[in-house]
Amino acid sequence: MIRNSLIGSLLVAAVVAPVVGADPLAGIDLPGAAVSQAEPASPVATDLVTVYNSGPLDKDIGDRAFAAARAAGGSAAIGRSASLGMTDLVRGSAVVQRPPAGFAYPMGTTMLPLDLIGRTMGREVSAVLSPNTLVMGALTASLRGAQAGDTVTLTASWGGPVNFVIAAVVDDAVIGGTELLMSTAGADRLGISRLSRVVIWGFDSRAAIDSALAAQGLVSTSIRIRKSWDPTDPDFTLGMAKTKAALGEFAFRVNGNGSVSLDSSWKNANITSGSVGQLQLSSGCHKTVRLDLQAAMAELATHVPNLTYTINYYDANRAGGCYYPRFNRLTPSSSIGFLSRHSWGMAIDTNTIGSCQGCAPPDMNCDTVRIFRKHGFAWGGNFLRPDGMHFEWVGEKRDHQPYPSRFCPNIVAPLTAELRVEDTERATFYANDGLISGDAHE
Repeated sequence: MIRNSLIGSLLVAAVVAPVVGADPLAGIDLPGAAVSQAEPASPVATDLVTVYNSGPLDKDIGDRAFAAARAAGGSAAIGRSASLGMTDLVRGSAVVQRPPAGFAYPMGTTMLPLDLIGRTMGREVSAVLSPNTLVMGALTASLRGAQAGDTVTLTASWGGPVNFVIAAVVDDAVIGGTELLMSTAGADRLGISRLSRVVIWGFDSRAAIDSALAAQGLVSTSIRIRKSWDPTDPDFTLGMAKTKAALGEFAFRVNGNGSVSLDSSWKNANITSGSVGQLQLSSGCHKTVRLDLQAAMAELATHVPNLTYTINYYDANRAGGCYYPRFNRLTPSSSIGFLSRHSWGMAIDTNTIGSCQGCAPPDMNCDTVRIFRKHGFAWGGNFLRPDGMHFEWVGEKRDHQPYPSRFCPNIVAPLTAELRVEDTERATFYANDGLISGDAHE
């Protein structure tokens, strides 16, 4: 649970005398009638719930989420998300980071109303945001040597450049793991109108919001509800910042035919070809991912009984793969595109028929799933749109989380104590922004 004292200590740096813009949410991006209680200045909301579906937020789901918030005595607001291309990072006249000409660095970006930011992340965070400023997560700032006061240039929806000043660098857990946080006024400057989720806070109790969500028919396999007090999901994938920290950061370019090219220096340093056991991986795979994949495959062979038969090698080698730079299949436009995880060479597709995208239940063996989790992979069978053929590298053991997964849950002892912030859903609420609303459901 987020403690109120965390916010002040985790606000790393801020520009003096920020200008705070009016919140433009009302009348612009609500899916229906909004509910927003008048709230005096008070401690940061500790319990939060997010509601979203695959792709842009559905109007009916948004309406029902707002109704649930009202019924539970809470407040609700709508967030947006995007993957934005960063083409410049400067400090005065000095270049801090600049990609090759014609390329950009993908940046996972979260856009929220100022009141929502203030009530859930702290007034210290919302106070520094204006239409011309943004907040950067501490991890992504460290990766590029950025600091408060620097100027970033982002590519807008129409393809033109828009400048923002970094108003503050803030601990990732406070801003939910996103790389860039801005107000919805900043989103308007960039032409970002894609609605991603409803965020609910201030409800009477956990039981009250659970009951209200169920009454609105929101407990569904086609809708994702994340609660800040839940343990981390073993199949929740790495956010953009953690992916870059582990596998390196590349610059990308969108070609005239809509295909994607990556800068050759990153590819040459990280993508290696060659098979892993019976998996050919002819397109290549990230060298770091390859090591954990090899360990998972070796354990399948030594498991009693032997589980190598559970991987359809012919099918995987014919239609699967690992490295393939492209936009996600749910990408909204040629200017604002969500890069697939295959662009990092971190995802492996195997049984593409019985565990195809959308096949439910997937036919993947659950012991195989848990072995892959043990060796640092999340499994796509529990994405909003089940993708049981998809194993995605996360670089950490995922076979010990007690999260109640729909398919192939981990076999672990139940929780007996309150979780730390970093072990709950709250710390990763916005980590997958830029990668489709918190799920890598491609």
